[in-house]
Amino acid sequence: MSDERALIRRCKQGDESAFAALVELKREKIFRIALNIVGDADDAKDIAQLAFVRLWQSIASFKESARFDPWFIRIAVNLSLDHLRRRKRDAALVSASAPVPAGSAPGPMGSAQEASVYRAEIRRVFDDAARRLTAQQRAAFTLREIEGLSTEDTAHAMGVRPSTVRNHVLQARRVLQEYLRRRFPELGGE
Repeated sequence: MSDERALIRRCKQGDESAFAALVELKREKIFRIALNIVGDADDAKDIAQLAFVRLWQSIASFKESARFDPWFIRIAVNLSLDHLRRRKRDAALVSASAPVPAGSAPGPMGSAQEASVYRAEIRRVFDDAARRLTAQQRAAFTLREIEGLSTEDTAHAMGVRPSTVRNHVLQARRVLQEYLRRRFPELGGE
């Protein structure tokens, strides 16, 4: 953590090598957050890249007494939510979107390939279920339940009160549980 603080101080002074190290340190997390909010890997890469551009532009305003991750995650969350709003607006203009066909790999698979297919299927099911969430619910659920941020850090990253985060997460759980009950009745339930 002290190394991270030193990198941040150097970034604030305009040190590009320190910024490159900070990007390397935070790249996967920011991409993962964006991916879980927007549900598309290409869009998530673009959002993560833009988040780092915004970070470079605004790092001088970061107060070193504050916690860095919630501050930076807020940038990524806001960009992700803006992207979802734009996508929704654009979809309304087009009023039709073609479904993306699912690919399959023929032939026998090794365990690494099976694991990859399994992860892809989990991702597809989550993305399908998460489409039923509002943008705010999806962001709160991603940060709190998938990334493991505290309720307070999630609230800070989203710019809302902790009680709002708890409400969004509760509503997201309900929507996701209902979707899973309908989609997979063989798993049982209430």
